[in-house]
Amino acid sequence: MTPPDSFEQLGTRSFYRPVGIVTFEQAVDLMTRAMEHARLLGGKDLLLDIRGLEGFAPPGTFARYAMAVRGAQAGAGLLRVAVVTRPEIIDPQKIGVVMARNRGLDADVFDDETDAIKWLDARAGVRP
Repeated sequence: MTPPDSFEQLGTRSFYRPVGIVTFEQAVDLMTRAMEHARLLGGKDLLLDIRGLEGFAPPGTFARYAMAVRGAQAGAGLLRVAVVTRPEIIDPQKIGVVMARNRGLDADVFDDETDAIKWLDARAGVRP
């Protein structure tokens, strides 16, 4: 499998920083493909920095649910995922994160890559 553009693997941690103008559904497709690729490489952690993706408004609850379900399927209980996005995209209650965790995905969302990496580092000793 060819890695997605802007995908980097360092040990068991992957980084994906796509750039472009996309719909929300296309953004979810890009994220899930990166998750599947990271899993195929034996990765344990994935930092998804989607701040470079533009063209969509903050998703509603149903769109967040669909994203959570697809993310949980792509992670297959084997991957920790830190998503970095623009602050206006993050739901104040992090409902998408709650839905993803309820489906077995160890994930969180941040507006800063440094905080996301700290979270992944803190979770490194926790088996996904």
